[in-house]
Amino acid sequence: MIASMIRQMWNERKANVLILLELLVVFSCLLYAADYLYVKYKEYKQPLGFDISHVYKVWLGVVPETSADYDTTAVHTTNGMDDFFTIVDRLEKDSRVETVGYTSGNHFHYMYFNRFATFHGIKMQRYGFVRDVDPSYFRVFKVKTADGQSWEKLENALRNNQIVVTATVAERYFGKATEGRGKDIWITNQGDADSIVYHIGEVCEPQRYQEFSSYDYAYYRNLGGRDELKKYGIEILSGNINLFVRMKPSADKPELMQQFRKDMEQQLRLGNIYLSDVTPMSYYREEVLRSVLDNIRLYVVAVCFLLFNVLLGVVGTFWFRARQRIPEIGLRMAVGASRTVIFIQLIGEGLILLAVVTLPAVLIYVNLGQLDVLTTTSMDLSMIDRLVHSFLIAFLTLAMMIVAGIIFPAKQAARLNPTEALKDE
Repeated sequence: MIASMIRQMWNERKANVLILLELLVVFSCLLYAADYLYVKYKEYKQPLGFDISHVYKVWLGVVPETSADYDTTAVHTTNGMDDFFTIVDRLEKDSRVETVGYTSGNHFHYMYFNRFATFHGIKMQRYGFVRDVDPSYFRVFKVKTADGQSWEKLENALRNNQIVVTATVAERYFGKATEGRGKDIWITNQGDADSIVYHIGEVCEPQRYQEFSSYDYAYYRNLGGRDELKKYGIEILSGNINLFVRMKPSADKPELMQQFRKDMEQQLRLGNIYLSDVTPMSYYREEVLRSVLDNIRLYVVAVCFLLFNVLLGVVGTFWFRARQRIPEIGLRMAVGASRTVIFIQLIGEGLILLAVVTLPAVLIYVNLGQLDVLTTTSMDLSMIDRLVHSFLIAFLTLAMMIVAGIIFPAKQAARLNPTEALKDE
């Protein structure tokens, strides 16, 4: 049957040329669209390297000296870190809180606040970030080691005045993520003229800021012990330090969190420091991802609109084609061809036409990749991987559209009475 289909299509090659050109353009566009959506999907599904579930950002405010509420009798008005650590202790003692951690103001997930650094190696250097954190940061955000172990080893590294590098750094400079443990690395921090050699105590899993960003070249160092931080004045609380709490899952419910905020407003008012807000990390995630996801949704709507118009074009093309072949169909039925055979032939011819344009469409896709026209990504996705998945998505989508476009006219043609069909012959 396939041989007869090919002979029939060859006999009608002039009419099929326009259909082939139409399918080639549509298939190429679908490959491009499928590639974009596949890349975005893979970016979204890649691990973040941290967990924000049940994590809240605790905003602390400082009463200005010009305010009527300013407490001139406060003991720690010149040294706000004493009060800050008292607040940390009170949060840790709360039965609803699982753990507490803090970072410098230049590290905040889903917010691109950074202090830059340059990693040095043999014949290579790479720009990245330095992140000053309290060791408990890893516990709050459930950051694991590169080989999947819990955060205790990461905490211990910082407490021992060693640094923690991301797996991305270790792989770049030492071959494997786990090979970075115990090694030394030269780093020049932003604002420093000279490089410093740091001892890598541990390697954490790859880190990135949000679902559509690349993995960072970064290292973590201890923000400093309490005694060291207590030398800073109260002004450090104004954007220079971030306080986070991880709530127990049983306590992370809207009504319970509302009560938690009320309780903390009283417990965390200390001197001229007060609780400004408690914001879930999911809020910052939604804010950052909104624009990206809106663009993707807009892209999907545009693709769906394209597919709808393509479907109408396919239906119209094959409807016209089937109507033109009514006399031929009647003749074949008159000599014994069944309605099922006629139906299968029309469907098969459409799919063969699709198969013919696959190779030219793939060549167009590959050339677009060579010209860097395809969607760029920092993820480790090979062109073969992208091509296979994009091809399957585009091919199956267009095949279903062709079948859907042919089914109705094919059924109509197959239902014709041979005598009526031969009237036009």
